[in-house]
Amino acid sequence: MGRISGISMRAALARGVGICTATMLLLASTGSAAFALSESPAAGSSPAAAPAAAPSGGAPAGAPATRLVPSDEGEPPTAAPASEAGAAGSAAPTAKKPRTHRKTVAAAPDVEPGTARLKVIQDGWIYAAPAKSSKKIQQATVGKFVEVTGSTKYYLQVKLKDGQVGYISPSNVDLVKPTDKIFLLSQDAAVLEAPNRWARKLAEVHRRHNVHVIGIALNYLRIRMKSGLTGFISLTAVQ
Repeated sequence: MGRISGISMRAALARGVGICTATMLLLASTGSAAFALSESPAAGSSPAAAPAAAPSGGAPAGAPATRLVPSDEGEPPTAAPASEAGAAGSAAPTAKKPRTHRKTVAAAPDVEPGTARLKVIQDGWIYAAPAKSSKKIQQATVGKFVEVTGSTKYYLQVKLKDGQVGYISPSNVDLVKPTDKIFLLSQDAAVLEAPNRWARKLAEVHRRHNVHVIGIALNYLRIRMKSGLTGFISLTAVQ
């Protein structure tokens, strides 16, 4: 009986050892298969191992790492915006153009034509233009005569013996030649203060009326009205 129990115990121990051995062999084979699967390439992938990622600085793989040292020069200047650059360009001084000196030519005076040979009754000057501020070209002396070719608002235009044109004040010459006649007006006419078209209007006389003419000055008649007012009317009013 004791012998039979010892045999059973040995058989059970041997059976347990066999089961453990089989289990260990099964585990070993399973681990080998898993390792083999991890080492084998996946379907559609390259058998070579993926290269290591390149450093962010762009250095090739395997190159020695470099250390960044802060610069003592500060940040580099940034480019100015286009709008500021344009403003700076417009603000830059432009080259000045050389000045050209142009000779100013005075406009010809407005002259009302007229013809007369008048005697100088007061010493004065004949000017280059109808203004006292203009150049004096010849002196007019009492007793001499000047050839009048027209009139401006304040001066008479004269022609000198050498061909020059000048201007003399009406007060320096005997402008009005006296006469005493009655004329019938052929048209209405303005009575002016002086014998030129720029003179102030004093009154008006009408056609088919008689006028008392007391003088002649260039192209004008000096009249005396019934009221005693004297003035000048155009010579064309009695023609």
